[in-house]
Amino acid sequence: MFQVARRNVADIEPFITLPKKSGETYSSGEALKLTADGVTKCGATEMPQYICIGGGDSNGLPCIPVLETTEFEVDYTAVPTVGTKVTLHTDGLQVTATATSGVFTVVSVDTARTKARGYFK
Repeated sequence: MFQVARRNVADIEPFITLPKKSGETYSSGEALKLTADGVTKCGATEMPQYICIGGGDSNGLPCIPVLETTEFEVDYTAVPTVGTKVTLHTDGLQVTATATSGVFTVVSVDTARTKARGYFK
């Protein structure tokens, strides 16, 4: 799951309550995009607009906007290379090592914890 690791500005992102898409389930830390029907999981090469920060309720789903100034820590499915832009895993909660059409720029890798740090750009 995507977790805020560091912010490159003093301010923090406000959380926003967004409409849920009918029939969809969500996980905290999931990469999402907003559609006309509500928020939904991003595809492998889609730039996320939001990260889910909770389960939500009938009023909507709490999310934070994805900003270039926010560095995230995330699990990976295969060790990514530092300095590359990698794709999202199909679950929207991890990254892959695939650098073709990537959206997440890797700045560091901790192989002992199977975590990568980076940002969306």
